[in-house]
Amino acid sequence: MLRRAGTALAVLAALSVFCFLMLDLAPGDPARSVLEARSGGRPVPDADVAAARAAMGLDAPLPVRYADWLGGVLTGDLGSSYMTGRPVADQVADALPWTLLLAAVATVFSLVGAVALGLAAGLARSEAVRRGIGLAVFALGGLPGFVAALLLLFAGSVWLGWFPSGGLGRPGQPPDAATVAVSVLLPALALTLGHHFGVYVRLVETGVRRVRPSPHVAAAHARGLPPGAVRLRHVLKPGLVPFAARFGVGVAQLLAGAYAVEVVFAWPGMGRLALEAAQTQDYPVLLAVVLITGAIVVAANLAADIAAARLDPRVRLAGEA
Repeated sequence: MLRRAGTALAVLAALSVFCFLMLDLAPGDPARSVLEARSGGRPVPDADVAAARAAMGLDAPLPVRYADWLGGVLTGDLGSSYMTGRPVADQVADALPWTLLLAAVATVFSLVGAVALGLAAGLARSEAVRRGIGLAVFALGGLPGFVAALLLLFAGSVWLGWFPSGGLGRPGQPPDAATVAVSVLLPALALTLGHHFGVYVRLVETGVRRVRPSPHVAAAHARGLPPGAVRLRHVLKPGLVPFAARFGVGVAQLLAGAYAVEVVFAWPGMGRLALEAAQTQDYPVLLAVVLITGAIVVAANLAADIAAARLDPRVRLAGEA
């Protein structure tokens, strides 16, 4: 675990260097973009741009700027937004909980749906049932996240009118719990269907069908254990090992895919924050979004390794050896 934690820190450090360099090489001038955005698109004198670059610290060499930014990050200071002047940490604190909520609900949908359908397909004796479930998840698995979002938006908001078309309640008014619960359903379902849901179902089905004829399952039946206990403890638990390893990687990809779904549904999360920052070249905000997303991805992968070791002692013993 200590070695993997060290590797995770090295990955985050490399990610920060790469993103800092790519943003520096990107075309355009952040100072000019910010001044033109504030002036409504009117041309800005070069003297004002030079003064803004000096105030933003953009005229310093790249290594100096990176060292200053990294020193601030290590002390909890993510800098200030070029556009609004607000601390980036405050903007992230406003947006991150909504992205985590969306990702958490989609994760629950993926977990419950995949285990239920995969277990049903793995235990089904009818070939027609297995083929029907396989065909359904194959069709759903071919939908990209933004396509699933658009289809669900049309069906749930335009055609049926059961769900809001986007956002969270009325502008300027804090949403209540009921509004949040209704508003998160369509984005979470779109995120679930658009990110490896079919793969999850097939992994659970394959794991269950592989474990089902094992001698320890037959021994459990011979001891007179209830069928439900045998399926849960002796079939499902070891059968979830491949799914658990893949699910951790999928959760990380799901978080990244949430940004596109947020844009479609006008969800006030990190996706909209990143899009607005990219349009205005607000680099401190973009760097914070990338760094926090990378940290969550690394943590999700580490959690997947831990889950796999808990479900299958051989994984833990192999790691110890």
